[in-house]
Amino acid sequence: MHGRGCIYRERHHKTNSFTMTISNVLIAIAMEAEASPFVNHLNLTIDKSFFPPESPFQAFRGKHNSCDLTVITNGKDTVLNTNVDNVGTVPAAVATFLALQKLKETDPAHLLINAGTCGGFQRKGAEIGDVFLTTSVANHDRRIPIPGFVPYG
Repeated sequence: MHGRGCIYRERHHKTNSFTMTISNVLIAIAMEAEASPFVNHLNLTIDKSFFPPESPFQAFRGKHNSCDLTVITNGKDTVLNTNVDNVGTVPAAVATFLALQKLKETDPAHLLINAGTCGGFQRKGAEIGDVFLTTSVANHDRRIPIPGFVPYG
């Protein structure tokens, strides 16, 4: 680490290299219990003004070296008063979208890390702690058993 931010290096083939400075990182973690050790270790503080007050989402912010860090969680269910974590694709997508929009106003995120979401892929050989670098996205939770919609869903 040096300069203004983290340095990410990726080697392309044997002749070219790519270097990018990353100074603003957004980390989306669904459950507060998953986020707490990370937030506490980095001494991040809650930013109650980050999300609209009507939303249950939480944001914790701070710095690590010269990188700005924002950790977001989906918050707790207050609609049904279960007080369990809001988990699933819908809360994660909405929280991440709102966070990216908020950061875009001042200093856009250079890197988005979505942590703690692969527990459902154990049957495909994934294990806790595995890291996936994605090149595409598919909505695997959508099922629409209507003729013509099956490939879409």
